[in-house]
Amino acid sequence: MSPRVESPSLQSLYAVLGRIWRIFGRTAALFAAIGCGIIFRAGHALSFLIPYMIVVMLFFAFLDMPLGLRAFSRGVWVILAANVTIAFAAYFLLRSANSDLALVAFLTAVTPTATAAPVLVSFLGGRVDYVVGSVVLTNGFMALMLPFVLPLLVGGGIVISSWAVLRSVLVIVFLPLALARLSRLLPGRVYSEICRRKRLSFYVWVFTLYLVTSKAATFVLEDVKVPGAFLLSIALSSLVICAVSFAVGALIGGKQFRREASQSLGQKNSSLTIWLALTFVSPMAALGPTFYVICHNLYNSFQLYLHDANLNGIAT
Repeated sequence: MSPRVESPSLQSLYAVLGRIWRIFGRTAALFAAIGCGIIFRAGHALSFLIPYMIVVMLFFAFLDMPLGLRAFSRGVWVILAANVTIAFAAYFLLRSANSDLALVAFLTAVTPTATAAPVLVSFLGGRVDYVVGSVVLTNGFMALMLPFVLPLLVGGGIVISSWAVLRSVLVIVFLPLALARLSRLLPGRVYSEICRRKRLSFYVWVFTLYLVTSKAATFVLEDVKVPGAFLLSIALSSLVICAVSFAVGALIGGKQFRREASQSLGQKNSSLTIWLALTFVSPMAALGPTFYVICHNLYNSFQLYLHDANLNGIAT
């Protein structure tokens, strides 16, 4: 029996569909994950899986990453300074108008680099080690700073454990890093086969984004009751902080590390400050970082579209 031969027109259709998927596929998948998270919020029950998903994604991101002191370059320290400066600037700018909104804005802006940021940078073809340096430095510094600063801003004698905050970051970042390094000791064929599975990390990211969005949407729509006008103020302040953070990060990175620095300052570990707010401040204070989750993930989706469009020869 002779093999089936596709007609030229059908082959052309496959080629067109394949190009459309390469350009829009990843962006569409992320938007679908965000939309499903908002509409089908049952996924919040599986939100406990998020740290494990991040560990898996970081493992793949770290597989072929060179690691050394250059990860803690001058730019990473400038990002840390900008992270703290933007947070205090937001607080003092809003304090005279509304002290509650000022505290929410501070918690939103002071949030350190997301542990998933190196994953996104790897998708965008950037230098992963630069962002890893920012993850370690900003999360470590905030874990030490916030237990002292938050009681001054909130009052009421709240007590926060620096070690509890720092421990969660260290486990999520250094466990996959250690596993990735140990995997290099495996036989060459096995290690190469693992590296070829790196593309799976994107699908893990899509599922993780669904869980994160579902958790955020459930929190905003079902768990917290806030007047509509104040809720809108929180959402707008989160959007402004998101735009400023990505823009300032891009300026810090310059031409060489524009993408990496922008992501380091703009993509934030909102789960950390949501936990801090819920545990030590108030549910209302957690709304800022919650809205930020949606803002930075929408922008990440747009960045992936631009990256894929450029790779496929479409001017943007």
